[in-house]
Amino acid sequence: MHDDQLSPDQRRDIAALVADFERQLARVGVDLGAAGSEMNELEAPKREPAEGDDLEESFTETFTVDVSGIVDTLRQLPDGAGTAAFIAAYNRTHPDWRERAASES
Repeated sequence: MHDDQLSPDQRRDIAALVADFERQLARVGVDLGAAGSEMNELEAPKREPAEGDDLEESFTETFTVDVSGIVDTLRQLPDGAGTAAFIAAYNRTHPDWRERAASES
C-alpha cells in the first residue's frame, strides 16, 4: 500500500506506531542497525526484475520489517536492556522463515 492510499486514520495510526517504535528503541537502548543482521526474518525476501530495466542482473529485492512485532518485544524489556537482550527476546518469539521452510520439507 502506498502512502497516498491511506486514510487519515491510518496515517495517524502509523505515525503513532512509529513514534512508539522510536521511544521504545531509545528506552531499551537498542541499536537497530546492529540488531538487524541478527534478527530473524519472518518472510523470505521477494525479488523482482527492476521496472523499466532490461538487464538480467538488475532486480528489486523487498524485505519485510515487522514493526509491530519489534515494538511488542521492546515493550516487554526493561529500560536499558540493550541490543543483545532485544535480539534474544525477538528471535525467541519470531521464528525465522528459513527454519520454518526447513521443518516443512
